Amino acid sequence: MKKYYLFIQLFLIGYGLLAQNGISGYIDIENDESVTEIHLSQIALENISDTNKAKYITSTSIGENGFFRFKKSLISKKEAIYRLHVTRFEKALRDTLQVGQVFLLSNQDSIQFKKSKIPFGTYTNSSLADKEWQKLVRFERQLRNTDFKREDSLSEAYIGNLKTYTKDSLEILMVKLISIKQLDNKDLLEKDIAKNPDYYVALLTELKESDIERSEYLFLENKLAFLTTEAAENKYATSKIIIVLLSLLVASLLFFVFHLRQRKTRQAIADLSKQEKNIQGLILQGKSNKEIANELFISLSTVKTHITNIYSKLRVSSRQELLQKIQNS
Repeated sequence: MKKYYLFIQLFLIGYGLLAQNGISGYIDIENDESVTEIHLSQIALENISDTNKAKYITSTSIGENGFFRFKKSLISKKEAIYRLHVTRFEKALRDTLQVGQVFLLSNQDSIQFKKSKIPFGTYTNSSLADKEWQKLVRFERQLRNTDFKREDSLSEAYIGNLKTYTKDSLEILMVKLISIKQLDNKDLLEKDIAKNPDYYVALLTELKESDIERSEYLFLENKLAFLTTEAAENKYATSKIIIVLLSLLVASLLFFVFHLRQRKTRQAIADLSKQEKNIQGLILQGKSNKEIANELFISLSTVKTHITNIYSKLRVSSRQELLQKIQNS
């Protein structure tokens, strides 16, 4: 009975120690005595294609049987990209090489590495994000191995297939973001944003509402801001051109109308009889109807009849309008 309790106690202690480990496992050191430490680093998403820019966290010594571990307290609460690596001596090259593995992990999960010929080559990870990422990696590998009939169609096919896979097959937002970042690293992101702006705007909104740090998706935000600004500037430039063209059109119409009115006025003046032109001249001199009648030796009623005809032909209703029309003609 005591042995049974001792076994349970040892199991619980072992399980407790294992539960405290975020990263643990074994590495084959039997044939490589030069490997004595394992290094843990964190990689920002913007540096995912350049592991040399990884932020060093800590190192741990390797036990006699090749066992190593890192406590969960070193791991972020949120999903982040980590890298384990060792520096080993390559006899064939007579030089040191870094061998490592990159993975997604949070302190809610744990990852265990099995002993293999290639350091960190085989592992199990409870992180669903990492499992989805590894599926994405395998899909990308298939894309790269696909033969395309035309070389210039490679980018188009790559973008289309990767984006479709990202949209339809990926559920974890961090993995979607990694996929988008890889497009950016291949200088293909701007091209696809231009074709599918609504998709990326919706994705950015989703990222802003998540707990992912803004620094991780800032590259996408900047791309969208730049392209939105560029589109707005192009739209504004187009609007300015349209406004200028419309202004020229309106000016041309106004000039045409003004010119047409002047032409009609001159034609109407030309249609006045000799006596009507004389009376018009006297009106413009400020003469009254009675003064015009006395000067032309005609009756006052005849003067009024001529003035009525003048107003009708020139389409005016008063002496003031007549004066303005003659001055503008």
